[in-house]
Amino acid sequence: MKRPNLWRRLGPGILLAATSIGASHLVLSPQAGALFGYQLLWLVLAAHLFKYPAFEFGPRYAAATGTNLLAGYALVPGPRNWALYIYLGSTVLQGVGVLSGVVNISGCVIATWAGDPKTEIFWTLTTTEVFSLAVLCAVITLLFAGGFSLLDHINKLMMAGLTIATILAFIPAAPGPEALKHFVVPTIPEGSIVLIAAIIGWMPTGIDVSVWHSFWTLEKTGLLEQGTASGTTIDVAHRLKLALADMRVGYVLSLITGIMFVSLGAAHLTEMGSDLKGIQFVQALSTAYTAIFGRWMYHVFMMTAFFAMFSTSYTVIDGFSRAFSETLATLRPALAKRKHVFYKFFVIGSSLCAASTLVLVGNPVTLVLAVSLVSLAVAPLLYALNIYCVRNHIKDPSMRPALATVIIGWMGIAFMIVALGVTVYVKCL
Repeated sequence: MKRPNLWRRLGPGILLAATSIGASHLVLSPQAGALFGYQLLWLVLAAHLFKYPAFEFGPRYAAATGTNLLAGYALVPGPRNWALYIYLGSTVLQGVGVLSGVVNISGCVIATWAGDPKTEIFWTLTTTEVFSLAVLCAVITLLFAGGFSLLDHINKLMMAGLTIATILAFIPAAPGPEALKHFVVPTIPEGSIVLIAAIIGWMPTGIDVSVWHSFWTLEKTGLLEQGTASGTTIDVAHRLKLALADMRVGYVLSLITGIMFVSLGAAHLTEMGSDLKGIQFVQALSTAYTAIFGRWMYHVFMMTAFFAMFSTSYTVIDGFSRAFSETLATLRPALAKRKHVFYKFFVIGSSLCAASTLVLVGNPVTLVLAVSLVSLAVAPLLYALNIYCVRNHIKDPSMRPALATVIIGWMGIAFMIVALGVTVYVKCL
């Protein structure tokens, strides 16, 4: 069997990175650095460590069983399909909010890059809103025109550009020896609780994306098999190896990029956290690049920011729509042949709702914070469901996760429950 090259093997893991390196990295990470310097570097490491098992279990389950995680949720003991209904409700609730937030930030980036961000055109729409709607239309068009294959190729190119540009800006802003202690010594600065909870909820991204990853893994496996000389089926062990290697590449990329954006915020945006709103957010963040390399780097930053947010918008609308259609098909097997119809329905419906939200909500940073807290609220349950599925539904013991990984998973659940409880307590005071 002809083995696919590295570029072709990568895919779902880079989609995971694209979903991560958007709102959580481009919005929350620089804000953490701007408000609290390097003090929250430990949180980037902790969030990635404690949530790692949840994201590994998506591709592991798909590769080992040949089905997605929703099929596992349907087999969880208790009232019939209760886990699927909860996941469906979470998908609908978060779908509109997340899409609105990332598309709005995409519009902010383009409007700032184009200049004259406050001009009102097309009745009472601002330039930012018009560009946001244009991004939304572009994403819908690309999804309908090219499907997963086009998503796969475009995303890898955008992530390559994003990574190179961010590394160039990060090198001069790398934390010094005095800041390294913040990687291992947890500190909770005054007034940081809500931001910490938001980062835990949405870094690297929401736990529900682990289910999307199981969809993408199955899609990618099909593409790889089509690319072999005879369309040979990839054996299960090799399929698992490819899926986990791909996932880890994307996960490490998310971790490194998160550290870089916190460092950029700490180096260049100190005490500007309260100004990171809408257009002001993009303008402030661009100084992290131009202060080092000069005005020409401004355009590199804008391209980088656009790549980050456009790829996130692309993967978010695809992921939530796949989740919606796959959940309905799992709940009602008779509807499985019409999954593509439900997919398009959710793409269009969530986009229309997101478009309305774009006009009504003026501050995308506030929207991102709110949705990330919703994500944190449902994360412990989804995490526990993932653990149950990989431990009980994968028949071959050699393909189940190691005990240490499962233990870290339960620690991650406790980590998120504590963060959610503290946030609720602070908000209610």
